[in-house]
Amino acid sequence: MSNNSESWSQPNVVDFFDNHRTTTADVYPSEWFFLKGQLHKGMSVLDIGCAQGGFAGIISEELSRFSYTGVDISKAMIAKASAQHPQHTFHYVAENDYSVLSGGKYDMTLVLGILHLHETWRETIKVAWKHTKSVLILDLRETFEDTVEDKSRSYFTMDVNGSNGDYTEVLPYNVINAGEALKIITSICSGLEKISHYGYLQSPSDTAVTPIDKIFANVYMIQK
Repeated sequence: MSNNSESWSQPNVVDFFDNHRTTTADVYPSEWFFLKGQLHKGMSVLDIGCAQGGFAGIISEELSRFSYTGVDISKAMIAKASAQHPQHTFHYVAENDYSVLSGGKYDMTLVLGILHLHETWRETIKVAWKHTKSVLILDLRETFEDTVEDKSRSYFTMDVNGSNGDYTEVLPYNVINAGEALKIITSICSGLEKISHYGYLQSPSDTAVTPIDKIFANVYMIQK
């Protein structure tokens, strides 16, 4: 594959999201820890890396009225998202090109499950913060050892459904030193009023190859 977009558009990857990340039961405890307290009727939500728009369905379990905009680099994901959630707005975007959002700002921006899987994650945080009116919720994979951002040493295979054993395309599996991660976020999110984080130690993903034995799955809530 020539780029991350093609990786995320592989049929086995797209199909994975048919039945994953679609209900509150699929939300990780570290995500729900912050998300549950930020939901309010009439709010606007931007989801960067929305896949099939699962968080539109998740939020609808809690709210009867809200607006949701999802963007993703996979045309196949966006097509399914638009079909499943026609009342909401979805955009296919080229990687690192979020011009479709123009100057829009949203009450809450979500960037979950993607930052550790692409090279330009710092730029993605910048975009997310730019379009955040009140709250940004994001996650990183962290370590108390040295940062590893070398794709030849730490990578994620896209065989997410276990249905394609010879699938060789990989994405980076970024594991960032915890102290460094906090410094990066605070430097990018200028003017923040409060930053909170909650996470836990766990083994790396089953489809990841990395020299780090235990990772810290850390979710941040950054408030303006």
